[in-house]
Amino acid sequence: MIFLFLQTITHKTLKAMRQIEDEQLLEMMVKGSEKAFEELYIRYKKKLHSFCCFLLKSANVAEDVVQEVFMTVWHNREKINTHQSFSSYLYTITRNKALNELRSERFTERLDEISEGQQLFFSEDNPEAIVILKEYEILLQQAIDLLPEEKRRIYRMSREDGLTYKDIGECLGISPHTVQAHISSSVQFIRSYFLQHANVSLLAFSSILLYNL
Repeated sequence: MIFLFLQTITHKTLKAMRQIEDEQLLEMMVKGSEKAFEELYIRYKKKLHSFCCFLLKSANVAEDVVQEVFMTVWHNREKINTHQSFSSYLYTITRNKALNELRSERFTERLDEISEGQQLFFSEDNPEAIVILKEYEILLQQAIDLLPEEKRRIYRMSREDGLTYKDIGECLGISPHTVQAHISSSVQFIRSYFLQHANVSLLAFSSILLYNL
């Protein structure tokens, strides 16, 4: 595990490494420097963990994802483009691993776990929340428009018209179970679309909204 590396690095070495820019550390890591890797880990682990916590609603699972991200970075270090933004590279990997987590059964079991902090954020007359809600609505409509015609129609009948699965099934001549399957598939697509297209701020604060699609 990553924390085992940290035990081999002295305080003096860490202090020296913290004077080095990300770009130089990245070049050193690509060449196999564990010290450079550990410094990058220290710089970014808390940011990535917070990002994952907002998305996955579990500090423990977020920690696992962050560990996986950095292990991926280390194993693939020789393939990393040192001219790209390391921060963007990290967030891309993290977003992809979070997407995989969202598709897992563990995520499904946690959908109703909404943090008190996010409830407070959206319950107050918060200017930042108003901006995020507008951005959320724009991206949501884009995702819905990309759904196949039948799924899009069923999703809107359920979420916009307020029809039950039974009512939708009777209108379209399909079973409620089929309606439910279409809705579940659509919701998963929309969440995935957000992970791929939303900026970090929108993802962080709109996760509560994604749970209520």
